[in-house]
Amino acid sequence: MAQFFKPKKHKKPISKTLKSRVSALDHQARGVLRSEARNQPTRFIIGALPGELIQYKTVGKNSGTLERILEPSDDRRDAPCRYYQQCGGCDFQHIEETKQRDHKQQVVEQLFQKFGVFDPQTESLPWQEPLISESIRYRRRVRLATRWLGKEQQLLIGFREAQSHQIVPIQDCLVADEKLLQVVNALYPVLNTPTVATKLGHIEAINTNSPAVLLRITDTLPIDAMQALQNWQTEHGVGVWLQTDNELQPLTGAEMPFDTSIDGDTLYFQPGDFLQVNGDINARMVQQAMDWLQPEKTHRVYDFFAGIGNFSLPLAQRAQSVVAVEGVQRMVEQIRANAETNGLKNLTSLTADLTGITAAELAEPAALWCLDPARPGAEGVVNLLQKLKSEQRPTRILYVSCAPDTLARDIVRIKACGYRLTKLCTVDMFPQTHHIETMVCLERAS
Repeated sequence: MAQFFKPKKHKKPISKTLKSRVSALDHQARGVLRSEARNQPTRFIIGALPGELIQYKTVGKNSGTLERILEPSDDRRDAPCRYYQQCGGCDFQHIEETKQRDHKQQVVEQLFQKFGVFDPQTESLPWQEPLISESIRYRRRVRLATRWLGKEQQLLIGFREAQSHQIVPIQDCLVADEKLLQVVNALYPVLNTPTVATKLGHIEAINTNSPAVLLRITDTLPIDAMQALQNWQTEHGVGVWLQTDNELQPLTGAEMPFDTSIDGDTLYFQPGDFLQVNGDINARMVQQAMDWLQPEKTHRVYDFFAGIGNFSLPLAQRAQSVVAVEGVQRMVEQIRANAETNGLKNLTSLTADLTGITAAELAEPAALWCLDPARPGAEGVVNLLQKLKSEQRPTRILYVSCAPDTLARDIVRIKACGYRLTKLCTVDMFPQTHHIETMVCLERAS
């Protein structure tokens, strides 16, 4: 008789309610619970602080949810946002801002030690003062999730709960420019109809020179809905843009938003393009980049991961020539347009796959490199650096990172190419959250 293999069914771990003392914070600002018992794994609890005795419920193998704080830390404070307990956005509000920044610097130092960037027994890191901004009302761009409740005939707009697809409806966001949610609330009656809401994905609200709204739609809107949006735009003076899988369409009369550089140059962008959310800290970061890189009129510069030209335009004002290298063709075209708008003939742009860029794609060596990659880091550009001859490598490299682990990985390899770390600071781009932005400067040994 034939026998058939029947895979064993693994039972889901049974959730338990336990008590434990929090020993540390990890790089995502979660409380770490370590147990000496061999059968008890290390667990990570959102919202818990070191030294606290907590009651928690186990979730899966290594997580848990905080239920009660039995003995609070002296560092704990009441979160200033009324949505804190539900919203998954600002996960670090339960500790004062100075302590948030201290923790972020500590995380960078720990990761740099772990990856071998430095040996704390024989050397120290060249820390500079952190770049600090206002801790609330700093966001000039927010993305909001939506969901149409057919039974209730109501549209939900808000942020998602932590580790969930559920939406927390909000009327205001403490870290967002007040104008952003005012605009979305004013637009709500136009969106809260079945013909629009059933075709609506996320909403992005932006406020740089003037407010704009991007609506992600899954299907063509009917004529009456388009006319309602057009009328709303005229009445409120807020540009409305529609985005589908293949097209970005401004309504008639919607002007392209723009940012202003530290030199007063105009950086136009389309809604959906990458834009640093914290305008004040971005200006300070760009200025510090110029101070650390020290571009001169004799320097050629490569600006990798250039976006719409956030660093490229200020560099072009100071250097002999700048090549902005970007992987997204649309943004490469935007850099070209921005260079032309501001009369920067020494700024050119290049489309390249930055995960595998080669020396053949670059016309000639440059004295300075600027890197501002996304979370995966700049591994492809570091690969390029390793393949260049010593005399082809830049004198100075500025690296802006939003992920300290990939930054540490890349710095180790850059140092192996004959560079030393000369400056380092954290950039408080995202107060009230665990996210860490870091700037480093490396110089080639002479």
